[in-house]
Amino acid sequence: MIVVTPEEMVQLERQAMADLSLSEELLMERAGMGVARGVLRVAPDVSRVVAVAGKGNNGGDALVALRELHSLGVPVSAVLTSPEEDCGPSVLRECRRLKSMGIEVDLVLSSRAWHRIGHAEVLIDGILGTGFRGGLSPDLLGIVSRINQAKKKVVAVDIPSGVDGRTANVDAEAIRAVLTVTFGLPKWGLLADPGHRYAGMVVVSDIGIPSTFLRSGKGMVLTGEEASGWLPERGPFIHKGNAGHVAVWGGSAGKRGAPELSALGALRSGSGLATVIYDGNLQEILPRNPEIMVETTPFPFGDLLDRVDVLAIGPGMDPESLEIASVKRLLDGFHGPVVADAGIFGLFRGNADGIVRSNGKPLILTPHPGELARFLDRPVQEILSRAREIAVDTARQANAIVLLKGWRTIIAGPDGEIAVNLTGAPNMATAGMGDLLTGIIASFLGQGLSPFRATVLGAYVHGQAGQLDWENGKTCGLLAHELAESLPFALTQLKALKRGRSAQDTVLYEPLGFPPD
Repeated sequence: MIVVTPEEMVQLERQAMADLSLSEELLMERAGMGVARGVLRVAPDVSRVVAVAGKGNNGGDALVALRELHSLGVPVSAVLTSPEEDCGPSVLRECRRLKSMGIEVDLVLSSRAWHRIGHAEVLIDGILGTGFRGGLSPDLLGIVSRINQAKKKVVAVDIPSGVDGRTANVDAEAIRAVLTVTFGLPKWGLLADPGHRYAGMVVVSDIGIPSTFLRSGKGMVLTGEEASGWLPERGPFIHKGNAGHVAVWGGSAGKRGAPELSALGALRSGSGLATVIYDGNLQEILPRNPEIMVETTPFPFGDLLDRVDVLAIGPGMDPESLEIASVKRLLDGFHGPVVADAGIFGLFRGNADGIVRSNGKPLILTPHPGELARFLDRPVQEILSRAREIAVDTARQANAIVLLKGWRTIIAGPDGEIAVNLTGAPNMATAGMGDLLTGIIASFLGQGLSPFRATVLGAYVHGQAGQLDWENGKTCGLLAHELAESLPFALTQLKALKRGRSAQDTVLYEPLGFPPD
């Protein structure tokens, strides 16, 4: 599914309205109906709904939702954050309609308004929209804080108020929603960190813009149905020799398990063969899994690399034991894709240009924020606050696909393609998970997927396996090699998904344990 910035969505809406003679009021009507369905999703037998509406179009969407709910017999009322004379035309129009239906409209500063809010089961957040930038004004900060303290079920219109729709940044506070109904296409601020922490369940509502207008853009998020269609084909005549051979060069004293986990991830994701290459000075040890082959051939590994399809380098590797010149010869001489992780970022610290492969073959970098900070020689906080922008810049600089790990993993390509991954669970916060991911990505490369697809799908499947373990009771203490055992089940689950007709509302993200208590 395409992901857009707020500015891109505005442009798409304007183009659709101009080319198809769609009115803004019609789109708002459909948006409001989507919000009403969202309210009933979180509270099917809702007793009372209050919309807190700002002066812009988001406020208008929230008020339309009240009309729809009122027509279904739900008790509703409206509260404005600004006097009516300061509101935009859409809010004024909807206020008139509500009043003509006997629905009261109050100002949020009044005690009666806060009394209504206090007795509501569900609040609709229509205060600010996706165009919000910077920090909340003191008045709005007070309103948002008080709403959060009320601990109501909040359904946000397009994006929780206080979240930057472009960067996902939150200044001081933002509305904490249990569900966000976004329109047409999801926005970056809903899916990236930290904005996604405020959104709850994310539902994408069709407001009548044809799909032909919603297919452009370099941003994306992979859905389960799309992931199913990306899985490598495995025909009846496949054998280990044409299912991909992954070699993993890594390990050091005390960290020999890291490359073994990468090899295990490759095999469990469908690779036919996996070989771990240890430094020739290390004594050979047998891996836990006898299916994993081991080589201790001295660098540059003789003809071994002529027999493999994909090379992963870095897991468990000590950068102090390496020389940039040697690794560069490997990067430039190997004939296939390379996935680089862990020790590589310390070796090339502050030298992102130096890692570019002169042979033009694919390179995938898989750092966590600390590793990317070392690689770029920048503060970690800068990486966290500008993750999407920095991932894109690094991909161009290194001529590589960059997978920046996190609760919201970001994948950026050198041509400007960018994706965000929504799968994963807290049980994955244990050692070795990144090594496993390296092997999964390498496996999909060896099975013939394009570098960008292999990386995006690898992140999705890795997180999906973690969610599967979570749902099966492994909510704490999950080990990386145990997650590897769940990879075949995650892949089987994906294969069973079928692409159907587009629904009116698409659940894009559902928090673990939804609905909240």
